[in-house]
Amino acid sequence: MHAEATLVPLLFFGSIFTFPLVRRQLIHRHAMERLSADRPAPAPPVDVRPAPSDEAPVLALRLPEPHRHYALALLCRLHDAPYDRLDSRSQFLLRQARLEYLPATLRAYLNLTAVARQHLQERGQSPEGHLQEQLETIAAGITEALRQDHTAANRMLTQGQFLRDRFEDGPARVREYLQS
Repeated sequence: MHAEATLVPLLFFGSIFTFPLVRRQLIHRHAMERLSADRPAPAPPVDVRPAPSDEAPVLALRLPEPHRHYALALLCRLHDAPYDRLDSRSQFLLRQARLEYLPATLRAYLNLTAVARQHLQERGQSPEGHLQEQLETIAAGITEALRQDHTAANRMLTQGQFLRDRFEDGPARVREYLQS
């Protein structure tokens, strides 16, 4: 009986002090569930594959020599080009060469199957010869784009037209002003 005398008051006071703690815990849990339901869906996982602009160097490294060296030299020329001093047409051509034309050429060569290689050999040209020809075509286009400076020429033409408008019509305007 002695155990019951201490156990009953202990349980009574324990429940009185424990109930607010349990209640607070339940309120907190409910609030957290409500917040997580209001939260937007998590963002999709980040794609860690290399960007398309990084594809050309990776592909160039898979080429046999001397094509690897030639393709990497082209990439260096494209990277070092003075884009800020070129006209928009030349800038576009160089960006396309870097992001589209060169990677497509390298991909086409690297994806050749044995049957495709044999087919090219039967036509009288090796796959490596085709690759070299295409790389040289891209290099010639890059050289031509870097030689062209349409912006400077356009500025010169615009300045000439401005001066003609100002000074060729100027004396006639002065005469008209003086006569009035």
